[in-house]
Amino acid sequence: MKFASKRFCAFILMGLLFLIFGCGETETNVPSTKLIASMVTSSADSTTHSHSITIPFIDISASPVSDIFQYRSVASNSHSHVVAITKQQMIDINNGMKLALTSSTSDSGIAHTHVWDIQGGSLLYEKNCYNCHTNDKRGHTPMNVSFNSSQTSSVINPGNAPLSNSASTTPDPNYSPSANVVLDGATLYNANCFTCHLELASSTKPNRTYAQIKNAISGNIGGMYSLGTLSDAQIQAIANALVK
Repeated sequence: MKFASKRFCAFILMGLLFLIFGCGETETNVPSTKLIASMVTSSADSTTHSHSITIPFIDISASPVSDIFQYRSVASNSHSHVVAITKQQMIDINNGMKLALTSSTSDSGIAHTHVWDIQGGSLLYEKNCYNCHTNDKRGHTPMNVSFNSSQTSSVINPGNAPLSNSASTTPDPNYSPSANVVLDGATLYNANCFTCHLELASSTKPNRTYAQIKNAISGNIGGMYSLGTLSDAQIQAIANALVK
């Protein structure tokens, strides 16, 4: 009888620990506004102002689609800057590493630059966990996501992750954002599905139809509500890529 009682107490304790730690599918606190990108703010310069850039989740991938990703900052003090991230640096971010980047010079006013300290672990959390748990599970062990050990460690402690030493590139001060929409199914899969469902060739979701993917996103199955920004054409492209 005492043995059974001890087992019961141990079971209850395990359940409480599960509720405290980790990102479980049933432990949700869905935010009113979904994230489709991470916002990163620069350090302030001598004029005490700063700028923000947004890095779309589709760019944060183990298989980035571009050689160079450029982002123009939100204007502050009547000017803006451009930040550039190389393909290898984006892979480093996806592995949870940190980046220290220097922007282009300002597009008007007194010439100056800013430094962006980007924490890959924070971006990984926002891409894979935030849209189910808001900030409730920051610093906890992620669950139900196929992270490698480096990604897991960085999500738990983003500031303690190693700094990327990959070569930087010079941002184009004249860069302006493009409105192009990616419709390549393999590219979209790698950017949005790879982390949970393995690489395309050995995906755990082969032959999923447009309707199945759409319903999974709408129903937030496995936290897929974070993919709600994909257009119908993009979802169809992913479905086409999954055909075996």
